[in-house]
Amino acid sequence: MDSFTLKRIEFDAVRRTLADYCACSLGKSLALRISASRSPEVIRHWLAQTTQMVAAVRDVGLPPFGGITDITGQLERAAPGGPVCEEDFSRISDALTGAGNVRGYLHALPETLDTLHPLADDIGDFTAEIEAIDAIIAPDATVRDDASPRLGEIRRLIESTGREIHDVIYGYLRQQEVAKLLQNPIVTLHGDRYVLPVKAINRGRLPGVVHRESNTGATVFVEPNASVELNNRLSDYREDERREVRRLLNQLAIRIHGRHEQIIAAMRSLAQVDLLSAKAQYSCQFNMSCPDVAERGWLSFSQARHPLLIEQAWRQEKSGVAEDKRHTVVPIDIRLGSDFDMLVVTGSNTGGKTVTLKTTALLVVMAQSGMHIPVQRGATMPVFRDVFIDIGDEQSLQQSLSTFGGHMKRLRFILSKAGKNSLVLLDELGAGTDPDEGGAIGQAVMDELLRIGCLTMVTTHLSVLKAYAFAQERVDNASVEFDTKTLSPTYHLRIGTPGESHAITVAKRLGLPRRVTSAARGHLSQQGKQFRRAIRATGQARQAAELQQKQAVTEQLEAQSIQESYQSKLADLHSLREQFETWLVNLPNLKPGDELFVPKLNTTGKLVRLELDRQRVVVQAGSVEVEVPLRELIPDLGQAGVREQIDSLRKQIIDQAAAAETARGEADHAQAEFKRSLAQQKQRARQFDQWLGAIARLKVGDVVPISQHPGQGKVVAVNLAGLRATLEIQGGKDKAVETQGGKRKTVELSLQELFPQTGPFARHPAKRQGRQSHPHKGPHAKDKAKAPEPDRPMRRRPDDSKAAKRDRQAVLDIKPGDKVFVLPFNKHATLIRIQPERNLVVVQSGVFEMELPLSDIEPVSKR
Repeated sequence: MDSFTLKRIEFDAVRRTLADYCACSLGKSLALRISASRSPEVIRHWLAQTTQMVAAVRDVGLPPFGGITDITGQLERAAPGGPVCEEDFSRISDALTGAGNVRGYLHALPETLDTLHPLADDIGDFTAEIEAIDAIIAPDATVRDDASPRLGEIRRLIESTGREIHDVIYGYLRQQEVAKLLQNPIVTLHGDRYVLPVKAINRGRLPGVVHRESNTGATVFVEPNASVELNNRLSDYREDERREVRRLLNQLAIRIHGRHEQIIAAMRSLAQVDLLSAKAQYSCQFNMSCPDVAERGWLSFSQARHPLLIEQAWRQEKSGVAEDKRHTVVPIDIRLGSDFDMLVVTGSNTGGKTVTLKTTALLVVMAQSGMHIPVQRGATMPVFRDVFIDIGDEQSLQQSLSTFGGHMKRLRFILSKAGKNSLVLLDELGAGTDPDEGGAIGQAVMDELLRIGCLTMVTTHLSVLKAYAFAQERVDNASVEFDTKTLSPTYHLRIGTPGESHAITVAKRLGLPRRVTSAARGHLSQQGKQFRRAIRATGQARQAAELQQKQAVTEQLEAQSIQESYQSKLADLHSLREQFETWLVNLPNLKPGDELFVPKLNTTGKLVRLELDRQRVVVQAGSVEVEVPLRELIPDLGQAGVREQIDSLRKQIIDQAAAAETARGEADHAQAEFKRSLAQQKQRARQFDQWLGAIARLKVGDVVPISQHPGQGKVVAVNLAGLRATLEIQGGKDKAVETQGGKRKTVELSLQELFPQTGPFARHPAKRQGRQSHPHKGPHAKDKAKAPEPDRPMRRRPDDSKAAKRDRQAVLDIKPGDKVFVLPFNKHATLIRIQPERNLVVVQSGVFEMELPLSDIEPVSKR
């Protein structure tokens, strides 16, 4: 994996946490060096081992790592002729004993934990080596007296000679004439020889060997002649002892060196077991789960949490930090590669966008390193060849790089290395320079990443990149929520809805004058406003789809959990059946005098005789013989309770399956509705862009299409400020005529009536509507008698009509944001605001915001 990415996502911190769960230095060293694999088979094997170790720790307990340490250095010194010491062999013995305990632990695990059993294969049987060491090295890391007959004899001689020296030297202290010569009446050691402290003025008066003087020169240390020979003999014995100890240690070294490779292999396997145990403990501590890893596929993490943040919260709780002061970890749902390959995450500053990128990258690297991850069960992910992230301030004074230059250098590297099997995460794409140019670069980079085909997450504040996600296939928006009342982020990630920076809202709440914030809103680009209105139009359908999808996943996980419980209970029942069959098989082996428990009497008796042909036994209970039917002796192994649980689980499975199927159906329907709405909004956005382009090119004298009969007109005047145009059209019955000459007339129309994108007077109505229309036909009488089709000319309702008067109050009671029915367009729209004094209503339909007479609006309830 890319080293820059690992550093930015703080994978080393996860390694250190994992190392803390290791029991010995072998596992710690391995934990600090773990890395992600690119092989699906290897990753799945690692994850299966972790999952099975979780089960082993839960059901059996932790592996017994007592006494195991890294003995690499001891083994190197234990080469024949090497500088090995007693302490080295003591540690080797402890480690090999611990290895045997772990080997036994692995062998004793249930057969179902089949990925853990092979770990014992590399842990050899070192019983002979342990016994050889223990025969020579005592528990206190010294050589035993009985390590060899010669050593025992030498040490006995040393002990007896030492006693003789003791008697001689202490005999001098009891002599009055000698005591007068001493500085102090004590015996001291010089090396391994006993000496007496004689006053310097008495030098020569005590016959013996002077070994040294004191620092002041007032005392000389004398070995009396009577003990010199004894001390010489003692020195010889001790040298003999050292030679014999060295011979014994070298003998052990030769034996241990012969198993050097097997011991090293065992240490490697122990390190793996310790690492797996640490992964299992880490998983259990923070309720992690195993993702489903495939070579190809999509990434889906539900309730994902950042591992370092949940550890921080756990440590705060453990240290007694008040609950309201602890760091809150908000889980997020992350999805890539299913219905979109690129996710554009937007929202306020400090809202969690960067944490979302780090969480995604860190969980992927952890999973590919064989670790469980803090997500809800059912997580899936492909195997990534590389994970690239561009995050943080890449300014470098040494290399004369600005922040923007640093990001560009990193982007150049990512684009040169990324492939189809890469995960790319870009923070604040397009930032650090002019927004227009930054947005252009951002779109170009996103185009290239889509061409490469990798999965991508991008965070940004640029509206042009939000619009990019809205317009492009396989690209979607997401946002981090922000509470404008508390001016704080909620950290929830909402896929399908772009976020806003809320800068103006925050500035207003922080006291910036209203005239300034109002002016700021006015300076927002019209394109940005139109985009936000278009997004709101699909937001409700998208959120419904996301909610239904989440509910479907929850129902599926619950069904899976019940199914697993059902299978577990079935296994329990099979186990009970085996126990009962064993009881039946052993029944004929009962013999008179065996003790039996008689449930009916609630007492134990002795078997008198077994009468299988009559299905009974005769038992002596006290002084009474009792005939007991065999059926009353059948042991209660809990069969009835298990069967009741299985029956209950069967019913739950049926109910849950129905609920899951319903949830999936609702999710599919909501998703289809969203896709339909999104396609419609994108189509309308394209039509709106085409219409804007046509309006921008409009000039006097042009013959342009209009949305009413006769379908076209010649432009006489244009009032862009008033959004009106004056056109000359063919004459007819129209109350809007201002002047008329011959067969032609002049009318004033709203700009919205020009260049119709749909309807009978559109340039390509059949292609746009999906069916043949007839622009040459006018609105005949029989057409007016029925409700107009969506592609027919709009109809208006007079202000003084009975229907308009009847609906007026109902329309005035509608709240902004609710749906209304627009008669001229024969469709639903969202109410923006009402101006009753002017009898006008502003509604939004798709990306269009229209001002209409109040009489043209009906409540949705009537439709």
